[in-house]
Amino acid sequence: MSRLARDLTRDDVLSIAIEKGAKAFQARALVEAIFDKGLRSLERATFLPKDVRSALESDLTLAASRVVDRSVSSDGTVKFLHELTDGETIESVLIPDGDRTTLCVSSQVGCPVACVFCASGLAGVRRNLTTAEIVDQFLFARDHLDSEERGRRLTNVVVMGLGEPMLNLDNLEAALRMISRDFEFSPRRITISTSGYPDRVAALAKRALPWNLAISLHAADSKLRKDLVPTATKEPRELVAAARVWFESTGREPTFEIVLLRGENDRLADADALIALLRGEACTVNLLPWNPVAGVEPWIATPSDEVVQRFAERLERGGIKTTWRRRRGADRDAACGQLRLRHVHSRSESN
Repeated sequence: MSRLARDLTRDDVLSIAIEKGAKAFQARALVEAIFDKGLRSLERATFLPKDVRSALESDLTLAASRVVDRSVSSDGTVKFLHELTDGETIESVLIPDGDRTTLCVSSQVGCPVACVFCASGLAGVRRNLTTAEIVDQFLFARDHLDSEERGRRLTNVVVMGLGEPMLNLDNLEAALRMISRDFEFSPRRITISTSGYPDRVAALAKRALPWNLAISLHAADSKLRKDLVPTATKEPRELVAAARVWFESTGREPTFEIVLLRGENDRLADADALIALLRGEACTVNLLPWNPVAGVEPWIATPSDEVVQRFAERLERGGIKTTWRRRRGADRDAACGQLRLRHVHSRSESN
């Protein structure tokens, strides 16, 4: 049975290549191509004899996914639907912004968190992604930019796609170390987003590279947050304490993310509660007006720009550093999980 090469060790791949007939120097070249250069196709390993490449195909799979759908929005945001080797699907997104290009990657097939405003959890969670499946999203994006968008390069990676990263921590950490170390992508340009799990955040902080942390807070009030994130079991103050450990351990200032919903958590009183919770903390609040999602509760709506502006100004006056992320790709299945959800529903209807 073929295995994903980047789920194996370098020594494993070296041994397999030699067993299949590669000379030692050829096997070492293959290891370097896979783990240092990001090779995704054995056909391109032309330094190997053709018969060795054919023999390796039964044991090694270099590309952990293939893109089966994509959507391109008017602002240049590109969402890719990846089909994994077992037929499951995930999403990744390329977001251009001036001279920056950010890649959003998934960490699980689906999501167990079930935020009421998000498409990611509507079809549940199927399984964790392997290290190779996470890394492959990065390698695909890099290859895509090289071949189709010459002149653009990947500048940032955010783990904000499908899934809860802290529930797949071992595979995610291995993937991010591979991206940072083997593919020489600065860890300071990588952000891990989580809905909570303060114990895991604090544990990762003590061994992390200088990655960035974003915590999906959404509300300072515990009951309101529970309404928005039904699976939440930790108090907001516990998340703040974990973020403090992150800052002390990594020197990287965490971000608290607030998806603003009209009439739910966008009032000035909600801003005041955030000020009381976060005053004195080394952090930034990032406001994200909600991206419409088909299939969520009908009471969920996007606040006006004027409301978001007032909310941001209130936080700033309260001493909280605040950014406001304008909605991206709202015209084409932009919100997390929507492209996959459409694919899942389409496949169910055809069966």
